Formats: sequence, C-alpha cells, structure tokens
Amino acid sequence: MPFLRILWFLSIFLAIAAVALGTVYAHREAYEIRPALAALSLDYDVEDDGHISMQVASKGDATFRLVAINGQPVSPDIRNGELAKRLDAAGPIVTLDLRDGDGKPVRVVQKRSAGRPDPAAQRARDLRVDARLISGLLACGALLLCSVLLALRRPRDPVTLLFAFAFAGLAATIDPPLAMWLAHGWPWPYAVVSTAWFYLLLIALSVFPDGIFVPKFGRWILLAGIPVAIFVSVMNSYFNLQAVVAFGALFGILAAQIRRYRRAGAGIERQQIKWAAFGFAAGFFLVACAVALVPFLPSDPNKSNMALNVAIMLLFSFGMAILPLGLLVALLRFRLWEADTVITRSAAYAVVTLVVGVVWAASSDLVKLIIEHVIGQESQAGATTAGAVIAAGIFSPTQSLVLGWTRKRFGGPLDRMRGASAKMKKWALTETPAEVATRALSIIDDVMHPSASAIVLDTALSRELVAARNVTSADDPELVEKLTLADEESSVGTLLLGRRSDGNRYNRQQLEAIEELIPALAEALRIARSHHSRESVMQQRLDEMAARLAQLEGGGAPKPA
Repeated sequence: MPFLRILWFLSIFLAIAAVALGTVYAHREAYEIRPALAALSLDYDVEDDGHISMQVASKGDATFRLVAINGQPVSPDIRNGELAKRLDAAGPIVTLDLRDGDGKPVRVVQKRSAGRPDPAAQRARDLRVDARLISGLLACGALLLCSVLLALRRPRDPVTLLFAFAFAGLAATIDPPLAMWLAHGWPWPYAVVSTAWFYLLLIALSVFPDGIFVPKFGRWILLAGIPVAIFVSVMNSYFNLQAVVAFGALFGILAAQIRRYRRAGAGIERQQIKWAAFGFAAGFFLVACAVALVPFLPSDPNKSNMALNVAIMLLFSFGMAILPLGLLVALLRFRLWEADTVITRSAAYAVVTLVVGVVWAASSDLVKLIIEHVIGQESQAGATTAGAVIAAGIFSPTQSLVLGWTRKRFGGPLDRMRGASAKMKKWALTETPAEVATRALSIIDDVMHPSASAIVLDTALSRELVAARNVTSADDPELVEKLTLADEESSVGTLLLGRRSDGNRYNRQQLEAIEELIPALAEALRIARSHHSRESVMQQRLDEMAARLAQLEGGGAPKPA
C-alpha cells in the first residue's frame, strides 16, 4: 500500500503539471502563435498526426503543407511555436513555398500587416479562449478533485484506488492538455498515460463496487484489456474504429452492471450502482449533445458561429466533469439513499427543459412566418421575443405536471409515510402491538434506511421490546437516536434508530416524515395494545368457561374454592 500511495502522489503531481502546461500552451497559442500567422493573413490547423496544415486567406478554404520560408526549407515535423518564431523573423514580406493536397507546388508572397487588430475580433477571441479554458479546467479540476478525495478518503479500497489513478490520467489527456499533446505529435508519454488510465478504468468498472468480477468470466478483461487499451490510445489512421472499440468496451462493461444490479439486494450496493449509472448517463448525454452539434459548425472559418462553439465546449466539458461525480458519491457512500430522488428530479427537469426548448424553437419559427406573411418583412427579434413569451407561459404548467407525475409515480419520504399513517389505523384494529411495530419498522427502514431500529413499549412496571431490526436489545449502542412515541393523550413508548446505513445524517425530508409518522404510530400502538388486552382477557375467560364445561360433561363437579 505505501508503494501505491507514492505512485498515486506521483501520478497526481504529473497530471496537475500536464494540466498547467496545457493551459499555458493554450494561452500562448491564442495570444502569440496564431497572431503571428494572422499578421501575414495565414492560419493553421494541427492535423491528427501532429503535422501542420496551412491556410492562406487569398486561397479560400484550401489547405497546404509548408515547404520553405524565404527559400529556407521547413521540416514536415515543425511545431507551431517554432513556426511562429521563424515567421516573425522572416521580415515584412515573406515568400512561402507550399504544396497542396495533390502535391502540386504553390508559391505565395505575404505582406505583414501593420494595422491594429479589429476590436470586435479580439473580443470574440477572448470570449472563445476564456470559455475553452474555463470549461476545460472545470472538467480537469473535477477529475483531479475526485481522484484526490477517493485516494485520501478510501486509501485501502482497491476499487477506489483504481478509479483514483484512472481519473488522474484522464485529466492529463483531455483539453487543455490534449491540444498540447497534439501540437507535439502525440509523444510517447501521452500514449503511456492514455493506455494506463483506459486499462485501469476498464478493470475498475468491471469490479465496481465490491472488487468482484460479475459475471465471473469478466476477469478475462485483465488480459483482453491490455491490447484494447493500447489500440484505442496509440494514435494511427484508424480513428473511427478506435472510437467504436473504446465506446463498445466501456458500454459492454457498463451493461454487465445491469446483471450485478439485478442480483444485488435492496441495499447499499444497489444504491452505489444507481449513483454511478446516473453520473455516467448524465455525462455521456452531455458529451453526446456536444458531438451531435459538431456537424452544424460552418466549414468556413470566416463564418464561425461563436455561440455554437461555446455551447459545444461547455457541453463537452460539463459532461466530462459530471462523469466521475456519480462514482465519487457511490464510493464515498455520500448520501447514497438520495439517488432515487436526484435521478427522478433530474429526469423531470430534463423533460421540462426539452419541452420548453422545442416549444420555443417551434413558436419562434411560426411567429416569424406569421409576421412575414402579415407585414411582408422578417422580424427575427420579434419572433424570438414572442417565442420566449410562449415558452415562459408553458414552463410553470409543464413543470407542475411533470414533477407531480414523478412524485405520484415514485413518491418521497413524506408521501410514503402519509400512506403508512392511513394503514396503521386499520392494523391497530386487527393486529397485535408487536405486529404493528414490526410493520412500522419495515416502513421506517424503507424510508429512513437506518442501520438498526427498535420499538419499546412502556408498561406499568417496565419497558418491553416489541420489535427490532438488526439488534437484539434496546440497550444496543448501535441505537443512537431516541424518539418518544406520543400522541394527543400521552407517551406509549420509544422509537430507537441507528445511524443511516450509508453513514450520513438523516436529511430534512426524512426527519419531517418520521415526525409526521410518530403520532399515528403511537395511536396505533395504544389502540392495538388496548384491543389486544381486551381480547386476551376475553380469551382467558372463554378458556376458563371451556374448561368448566369440559369438567361438567365429563361427569365431574367443580371443587369449591
């Protein structure tokens, strides 16, 4: 373990260094490298193989490979920083020898611009760079924070350490470090780090949350995962196949969690799987939205859509930031029993957002057509405003409808307790106090999720333990919460609860629910005890009468007292 701890400290240090260097590189590229080329009416892109393709303003969208600057040859492996330095030192007029996609030589002469940059273009660049860095650092920061919390809070849990290493490696290989690795031609450290974190992530997901492979043949991932991780991490020309293999492997392992979920009982393990699934589902959904918007980006860089660019960056980064959060909650066992509430509410708000967005877009287009038909000219501002008013009008009814349906379908602590209160009035008339208390503890366990619970009834001379879960005595130290069972008349006993099974405090809804249940439970226990007492007395008398009748029928006479 000490060796693994040292290795983790080294990995987190290198990941932080990679993020810092990537941030510096992104800032330098935006404010030093690209302006150096823009001064000569040039632009560039770094291809997937690390080589630089040039764009000349006078040549439209065509891309070229740079061969020479002022007759001096340029290496095909030149990096953008070195390229910017050579162009800066090339003088006011620069002759570039290029080759197009067909290999034909092209010579252009570019004159350095001495004018001041366009303020609007600078503002747009600043907004784009800030959005990229903030969203990228948010994703990297979330991954690094999850890695630190997992390693420090659960240092002896092998599954937690696997995720801690994987998250640190992932943070070192996404944007902004990703652009730095790309600009340097995907060096071997990138291949090593990306292969390592992908392999560790495959194993961690296979054994989550208890360290056991389910199903058992999943242990073959220990061997099969090595070539898979190498294939998807080493950069080559099979990019589409690599993406298919990577996502296929991850989704295949996640699908195996369905079998684990079905086999798990209603307890901690099932809640852990719910939280992990929620994090991955939400993260993948946002990443998928970002990927789905990429085809809508204009191919002409002069017609770039700033809002769309920012939206794609934010969606992707937020998705990467959310991915580990569900696992963090599951492994640290923080508020595990809130999973159902969080998932249902998130799904409800997603539906509301989708409905309002569709209505806003459709109504804007419809109003735009109506305005154009009535007054004979377009009014984009008026159509957008009208669409926003319509969307705002349906927001509240839609929210109430969806949230009301989810509350009715899934319910919450208060809803389940209210239903139990009505049932207890019926149980009090037909069941014994012990049976009423046992059923009440079952409901409390379903809503409150205590590690242990018990109900003690007050008698004339002592206290009687009538029902218990996970304890055998009312004096067990596991029972740390004591709640008096009292109705409008007086106290009838005590409800004893242990801590929540996930180690957290009871939330406000749970406390309100138990406070609402206590009067009904106390009344039910009082009625059941009274009813049972009367029945016991009556049964005793009936038994005595039956005994006397039996003696009379047998010919014997009862002896005088």
